[in-house]
Amino acid sequence: HDLAAAELLFREALAGQRETLGNLHPHTLMTISNLGLLQQKKGQLAAAEPLLREALKGRRDTLGSRHLDTLNSINSLGVLLRSKGGKADLAAAELLLHEALEGQRETLGNRHPHTLSSICNLGLLLEDKGDLTAAEPLLREVVEVQRETRGIRHPATLSSVSSLGLLLRDKGDLAAAAKLLREVVEVQRETLGNRHPDTLSSIYRLGMLLKAKDNLAAAMLLLRE
Repeated sequence: HDLAAAELLFREALAGQRETLGNLHPHTLMTISNLGLLQQKKGQLAAAEPLLREALKGRRDTLGSRHLDTLNSINSLGVLLRSKGGKADLAAAELLLHEALEGQRETLGNRHPHTLSSICNLGLLLEDKGDLTAAEPLLREVVEVQRETRGIRHPATLSSVSSLGLLLRDKGDLAAAAKLLREVVEVQRETLGNRHPDTLSSIYRLGMLLKAKDNLAAAMLLLRE
């Protein structure tokens, strides 16, 4: 309901801004971008894509490719194309996410939350493509910086540790994967409680991993939860 109400407001604002400010005004481009991101949140990728493309082109033309707003648009379009998941989409997404990351490393530095988000997005995309070797150092970098800057109990850190654990599982390094997934479960039990959906998802993933490792007794205990 809130998303539907927000969409109506964005559409009304955008119609007025196109008329009075023009299509390339920063306020117009911000509304175009927000409307695209809202459509993406609703799962309407086909409706979101032309809006995010328009916002990106407008920002490239008016602000240049290294402006933070432009870099955010590059990243947003890359994430959307990754969600579409086709072979051509993933290839286009990879180029965009590389560009966003390079620009953010240059302008914001390696430890900024936006940079870390882009590193993670690129790592997950490479994992989607099956390039686990290229994805691993990116996810390790994110985990290392987030442990230092946010601490292990921060949800973003836990999400990254979990992603790295799942990647190591897919690479066949089950012992290292189990260590990371166990750490996530322990912290979530403490911070969220045993019955929180995120904790239960992590318990299930760890249980399935231990089953794959043939540690059946430990797996059964977890999966019974």
